[in-house]
Amino acid sequence: MLNELQPLPVAVSPQEDESGLGFLLRCSHANGVALPELANLAGARSIRWMTARDMEAFAFLTGVPPEWLITRLKTRRHVDRRRRYSYLGWEWGSIASLRVKHAQVCPECLLECAYCKAEWEVTAAPACPTHQTMLMDRCPHCGTALSWLRPTVEICSCGRYLRRSAMSTKPSARILAWCAAMKGRLERNSAPVLAGMRACALPSWLAHVSPDGASRLIHALGALGRAGERMSSARAVEIPSPGEMAAVVERGLARADAMLDRAAEKTQALRLLVYEPGLQRLAKQGVEAADQKTALQLLKLLGSEPLERRRLGQKRGGRPSKGQLELFDHAES
Repeated sequence: MLNELQPLPVAVSPQEDESGLGFLLRCSHANGVALPELANLAGARSIRWMTARDMEAFAFLTGVPPEWLITRLKTRRHVDRRRRYSYLGWEWGSIASLRVKHAQVCPECLLECAYCKAEWEVTAAPACPTHQTMLMDRCPHCGTALSWLRPTVEICSCGRYLRRSAMSTKPSARILAWCAAMKGRLERNSAPVLAGMRACALPSWLAHVSPDGASRLIHALGALGRAGERMSSARAVEIPSPGEMAAVVERGLARADAMLDRAAEKTQALRLLVYEPGLQRLAKQGVEAADQKTALQLLKLLGSEPLERRRLGQKRGGRPSKGQLELFDHAES
């Protein structure tokens, strides 16, 4: 197949922190073709999930090293009969941790540098720390969700430039610190994570868990808006808007703070505000040991037991213990 291809006539230089899909969109625009046409030329059936052959063909067409492009495009596979995902050199255990169907962007970044940043494709990063503004996932002109099949990175499918609405809200300092820390974790740079822990009291486990673990932990802590709220399995994997995700992060961080106060009545009230099935799944199926360990510690702080132990205790007729651990001290990286 590669023997039949020719590199695109107009070469585009990739940016160090650029999204793979954003790069392909820039390449297609620079060469006067739509992204679906470029995908057809490469023989790719889907731009959402690509095979190794697809990525090799795209790398050849665009003239970039395959290893650079592969890490910046999302892939999926089965591991122990469970679906696993790869992005930016990290493993991801939940599809809800990544934005696959629709994009989110910072219009100010696009105005300055005209490329899509890789961290924008992570659901739990809803704001831009550089411009201290929320990301945008819908066109302010036509109201439709941003598609990767739009003409170019800064123009919506409706043909209008993506510009910030005057009514947009400014994220809190804690949300900005969280997003900076998430970017740092994605890049394996501990400085923004430690800075957020010092300045905005971000939870200490953020320095040790994977980006997927951080995304799933903050979702479990903040997804429920009120005590006793029920969440369907379908809703649990819905991709929220940046504003909705920011609200989840705010609630999740506040509840992480509340776990430092272990008064029995407060712990019981807090348990009603946490999406416990999310913690249970992470404790059992987290992609890294630190993710599983942190979920287990949270469950114990809430007075809950992992499902396996709970079921074992029920079978034996005993009552599962509800011991608590110190809050994430010496967590493994």
